[in-house]
Amino acid sequence: MPALGAKADIRGYEADLPFTTHLRTAEILIERGMADTQSTPPAQKAAPYSSSAPHPYACFRCRKSFKRASRVEAVLPCPNCGGPSIGLTRKFKPPKSTDAKQWKKVEALVRHGFLFWSLSEPYPETLEEVPAFALRHASFVACERANNPEAFAQIDAALSLET
Repeated sequence: MPALGAKADIRGYEADLPFTTHLRTAEILIERGMADTQSTPPAQKAAPYSSSAPHPYACFRCRKSFKRASRVEAVLPCPNCGGPSIGLTRKFKPPKSTDAKQWKKVEALVRHGFLFWSLSEPYPETLEEVPAFALRHASFVACERANNPEAFAQIDAALSLET
């Protein structure tokens, strides 16, 4: 191993060894899906956080999605129907409002606690695949719920109104 301060060539750039060591560690974590490369839903941002970057909110009552600047609230009223809309990550791509099957799948994922983070595998294509997917990622969702109990309490309360 080269001495501390020795130069190493990573991706064509010369850098001090400690930096390249950290860079490679970060690359390994990203490859293994262990790095924090996820978009944070609005309800999980620290309270003083404010951003002009919009986050999607999904309303399952009228099957519409809209974007609002990052806020602390996990649930906002839908501007279309007034029902509850759930704040998701920027990774969320809403289905067409006419695609009822895909909206049911999205709702099932949110009911299982998924707010469309980046995960180690793609999200399910169909509603039938959701339970197995949720089971495979149950520990991840449990950690998210433990880290953000207020946000998930708001989401669970809003979803209970829709049943």
